[in-house]
Amino acid sequence: MMTLRDLPLSALRALAAAARTGSLTRAAEELGVTPGAIGHQIRQLEDRLSIKLVRRAGNGIVLTRAAEAALPDIDRGFDALSSGLRRLRFERRAETFTISADPSFASLWLAPRLDRVRAALAKLDVRIVASVALDAMLEEGVDLAISYRRSTAQDIASVDLFTERVIPACAPSLIPARARPDSADMLDRMPLLHIDPTMGDDVYPAWRDWFAAAGRQPKGIDQGARFGLTIVAAQAAIAGMGALLASELVLKRHLEPGHLVEIGRDVPALTIRRRLVWPMRGPKARLAATVAAQLAEIADIAIDGALPR
Repeated sequence: MMTLRDLPLSALRALAAAARTGSLTRAAEELGVTPGAIGHQIRQLEDRLSIKLVRRAGNGIVLTRAAEAALPDIDRGFDALSSGLRRLRFERRAETFTISADPSFASLWLAPRLDRVRAALAKLDVRIVASVALDAMLEEGVDLAISYRRSTAQDIASVDLFTERVIPACAPSLIPARARPDSADMLDRMPLLHIDPTMGDDVYPAWRDWFAAAGRQPKGIDQGARFGLTIVAAQAAIAGMGALLASELVLKRHLEPGHLVEIGRDVPALTIRRRLVWPMRGPKARLAATVAAQLAEIADIAIDGALPR
């Protein structure tokens, strides 16, 4: 009798994908491997079982009669495995309260304040994950999101956390001796660093927005190094690679000791409004509303560089 340890799952997965697509190449694309790897897995399975499973047919493959007869059971087996994994994820989610936030904000503001909502979370483990699309919160198992993305979904509840100024800043070494740091033309020739936000490109301001507010449109606005995390981009700015447009809240720890200096103050600062968002349906909706209210209250007490609500 074949034991679980003996099951050639990779080879069976290759066979099922090849049968579904009718092509080793398309099966390889589906599984993220090479066509040669798919062919090798199927040949190994044929050698192990001493039976032919596929035959060439033009540019594709067809199953032998034996493989066709076995395939429904193989497919049902994979469906059962998937069902078991979903059940395990569900059980894990039942013991966990998952908060989604962009990593820079999570590390600098959220994580240091989690102890203040610990009582409301009782014995649940807290898991912080990267930002997800708001309409995918239930699917991704996210109970509460901290987001500045706009949402029109009917089943999403939200409360404002605070509004943040989005400011340009650079290393002091980049400011010429006789320059006016507050003037908009300070940035006309300075290298620009860019953030690719993970919480909604339709909301987070970019350099093009800042220069538009300044009434200027110099060339090369979209050129320069790009970063996925504000905290990484800030380190590049400190190293003198260029000016960075980012949340004052996230940059605050570098502005206070003078590692970065706010520039272009003559231009009104852009803003983003950060919100606490949670699904109105689901097993932890009521708990999410409680945690959101507590975090909003904490934000009122300790604004930390954000604007009052």
